[in-house]
Amino acid sequence: MLCVDSNYRLVCKIITDFSVKFDYLKIFNPYILMNIAQMRKTYKAISSLFVFMEATLHIPDSDKDTASDDHQVAIGGSVNRPQTVHSSHYSFERYPENETKVSIPSQGITSIDSNIKRLVKLKKLYLWNNNLKSLPPEIGELKNLQELSLSGNKLKALSAEIGKLVNLQDLNLNGNEFELLPAEIGKLENLNVLYFRSNKLKTLSAEIRELKNLQYLYLDYNKLETLSDVIGELKNLQYLHFNYNKLKSLPAEIG
Repeated sequence: MLCVDSNYRLVCKIITDFSVKFDYLKIFNPYILMNIAQMRKTYKAISSLFVFMEATLHIPDSDKDTASDDHQVAIGGSVNRPQTVHSSHYSFERYPENETKVSIPSQGITSIDSNIKRLVKLKKLYLWNNNLKSLPPEIGELKNLQELSLSGNKLKALSAEIGKLVNLQDLNLNGNEFELLPAEIGKLENLNVLYFRSNKLKTLSAEIRELKNLQYLYLDYNKLETLSDVIGELKNLQYLHFNYNKLKSLPAEIG
């Protein structure tokens, strides 16, 4: 929900919660209620727009400043920025082996090289809004990886080696071309958050039941017609989002 100022936030509160106390009305100008019906339509439109934007281009909060010192790379004793991409293939050869965070958004990358395996201490890898269609098997060597964002690419499948990322906690696959939930995800036993918005998913595969530590699951903007009852086996799941699908009913486990 987007509220641009304190007055608007209060109107949003009034619109969605008619139990708002009278005392609240003292903090904003009365004229703001004159066209509340139109404001409600505007709020819905803005809210839907930002849900869609978040679904297609999810930018992790911890990665808002891509120009921070965390993203600098030490080369030959001096500090330099990661290389500017001049081709569709991206090489990790120049990165120091002790790098813990790498962010390469919106560079038109279609592939990355096997040198990524050198970054054995990497904890956060953000490759959103590129043109990746696959990942090298060496991605499985990043045993310390905790956050991986691949949103806004052209992925249809994941390499089996993804299942080796046993410390991965946050996986963002928003805005790709998956028709099935990759079976490899079921091996990510420590996964807490899975973003899978804006894909072409029609059903959930049984492997999702293996995500025993999953707490947040985002499935908005897919083509789901049913939700598998395996959802009920995710005992630690706290938030399940599945807006803008084709669901006609819910399994008894969550209904």
